[in-house]
Amino acid sequence: PNLKGCELMGRRIQLIREAYRISPSAPDFSASDHFMGWGRRRGGGAAQQSLTSYVAEQLRAEASIAKESRKAREEKNLRAHRPIPKGKGKGKGEGAEEK
Repeated sequence: PNLKGCELMGRRIQLIREAYRISPSAPDFSASDHFMGWGRRRGGGAAQQSLTSYVAEQLRAEASIAKESRKAREEKNLRAHRPIPKGKGKGKGEGAEEK
């Protein structure tokens, strides 16, 4: 239990350092779940380099999922809109009345 507390304290320090290193004026702690090991449980300790690469991998995976969800939602919205049949639009193309 004591070692686990020390590891969590060390991870928290690394998280704070990394957040301030990336943006000193507005640190972003959105990756804290992954840094602290709460995003996905994994056994064993981690050195700073391996922890940083793990966090980057998890954030990339989350961003990829969000991107695919957004693309699917946009495609669904595009398919929901029915195109205007030719000659029924407001343009001056074929079939438009002259004024």
